[in-house]
Amino acid sequence: MEVFAERGYQEASMTEIAAAAGITPGLIYNHFASKAELQIELLERNTDELLAFVAAAVGAAPDDSAQRLRVGVDAFFAFVEQHTYAWRIIFRDPPTDPAVAAAYRKLGERATQAIALFIQTSAPRALIDVPDAAQRIEMFAQLLKTAQNGLAYWWYEHRHISREVIVDRVLEFCWLGLERVAHGERIDP
Repeated sequence: MEVFAERGYQEASMTEIAAAAGITPGLIYNHFASKAELQIELLERNTDELLAFVAAAVGAAPDDSAQRLRVGVDAFFAFVEQHTYAWRIIFRDPPTDPAVAAAYRKLGERATQAIALFIQTSAPRALIDVPDAAQRIEMFAQLLKTAQNGLAYWWYEHRHISREVIVDRVLEFCWLGLERVAHGERIDP
C-alpha cells in the first residue's frame, strides 16, 4: 500500500512493491495475476473498511442531524489520520488502466451512495421533501464527498492542523449551507 500511495499506480512496479514487503515478485504473482488486480483488491478492501468505519460511527451517534454529520465527518478524518496509505490509495487520481479506473469509479459511486443514504435518513425533512429530492440528495452527497476528499489532500500537507479543526471547517462549509436550505432558502428562481 505504501508504494501505491507514495508513487501512484502508474509509477509503482511489482518489483518495488515486493521489495517493500520483503518478498519476491513471484510470490505476489502467486496471489494476483497483475498489478491491476492487486490495486483493485487494495482499493476494494480499504474502501470497505472506510465505509464500515464511518457507518459504525454514524450508527452509534445521537439521533440529531448535526451531531450525526459531525460524527460521520470526524470518522472519515479519523480514518484518514490513522490509515494514511489506505486513504491515499482510495482517493488518488485514478490511473489510465481501464480496469483500475473502472474500480475507482465503482468505489466512488459506492461512497456517494453511502453519503446519500445518510442524508436521506438523517437530514431534516424540509431538505429532502422536494420534487427533485433524489437528485438533490445525490448532488449534496457528491458535494460533501468532494469537500472532504479535497480537504483531506490539503490536510496531508498541513498535518499540524488538528482533526477537530478540519471537521469544524467541513461542517461550517457543508452543514450551515444544508441547514439554510432545510429552512427554505433556495437559489432557484
